[in-house]
Amino acid sequence: MIADVWDETNGMLFFSDSGIGLGAKVHFVLTQSLGFWRPLTTLVAAVVLHAVPSFAVSWRVLRFINMLMMTGALLLLIDAATQWRGRSERSNFLLTIAFLFSGSGFIAAGWYATIFDAGAMLLLALGLAMLARGRDLEAGVIFGVAFYAKETAVLILPFLVILLAARRISFRSALRTGVPALILGGIYFVIRSKIVPFGTAADVHGFVRSEFLPTAINVASTFWFEAMKQPMLVIGFAFLAFSLIALRKPVLIGLTALFVTGCAVIYWGMFLLYQEGSVVGYQNFMGRLYLIPAALVLLLLTIEQRELALAVLLIPIAFGGALTYRDHSRFQRVYKRIYRTAAETTAKPLLVHFPAKPLADKVRGVDVGDHPEAKVVVDVRNGRLLFR
Repeated sequence: MIADVWDETNGMLFFSDSGIGLGAKVHFVLTQSLGFWRPLTTLVAAVVLHAVPSFAVSWRVLRFINMLMMTGALLLLIDAATQWRGRSERSNFLLTIAFLFSGSGFIAAGWYATIFDAGAMLLLALGLAMLARGRDLEAGVIFGVAFYAKETAVLILPFLVILLAARRISFRSALRTGVPALILGGIYFVIRSKIVPFGTAADVHGFVRSEFLPTAINVASTFWFEAMKQPMLVIGFAFLAFSLIALRKPVLIGLTALFVTGCAVIYWGMFLLYQEGSVVGYQNFMGRLYLIPAALVLLLLTIEQRELALAVLLIPIAFGGALTYRDHSRFQRVYKRIYRTAAETTAKPLLVHFPAKPLADKVRGVDVGDHPEAKVVVDVRNGRLLFR
């Protein structure tokens, strides 16, 4: 834990503001758009930031909460896998490494703004553990609640079809689970559309037709690297094809391929540009988007007892995880130095030239934005502060 960055800081500035009451903050979370509407997890962050207003402590607390949710999700996934295919220490070990030491794992633990992904993952894992124990209705309700943590919970619906095809659940179980999930999920999307109309400028999803194909290509080719660092189309598609073939059963291969394609619909327009060696950029946080889909496919490989495939997939997963950890650490150090420089500067606010991501931090006296005259500049390529 080095420093709060980007959306973490923005959340702290609003929800830790002592001039705004908790009731007003809760009302804002439940009724207003942040480019999305995820009331369950946003509410958790809002309450914590209100209760712990210290800028030195609050983001650390929320990151720790993320770590707890990720740990809980992993244990529940292992429990579900054990119920479906019996206990295997080796499979559990491979699943643990693949889940925690990935690009998605490092970002989920190291950036509290992924509370949406970590929260949805925890709920989906809990639902899967319930489903594996035959508690269909409870699982369906939990899956439905997960929508209110993040929209990507919708991926559980096609995954139920995959579990049905894999003969891990019956048609009756799939129906008893899917109906409450669909009802609660449908209610969520109806409310969301009133607050954040789909496809509008206020929505994080633009749904521009020309952006779908590049999104699909990039999602598929980076699926097991879990990071958008640089194009690796051939090797990326090779690992994805390997993981599909490892399932052996044609129906599972086809359904899982469609599942990955479905991810491109959910993330339409969000997988267009690679990081290409730059340290300070939004691609640094892309790992979070792989968390739920990659975890579900890893669970499928685990319950299908494809240990060799899991072991091989650790190559791209660990590689992407290492790059993510390295770059995220460097990213945070840039902002740690900004905050330290501001603390040491008598003239406030400290002006920093970085137009891509403005920040007006009145608590620490920092103004990041389009300030060509500023004496401090962010070197996005090398992840440094330059002083002029």
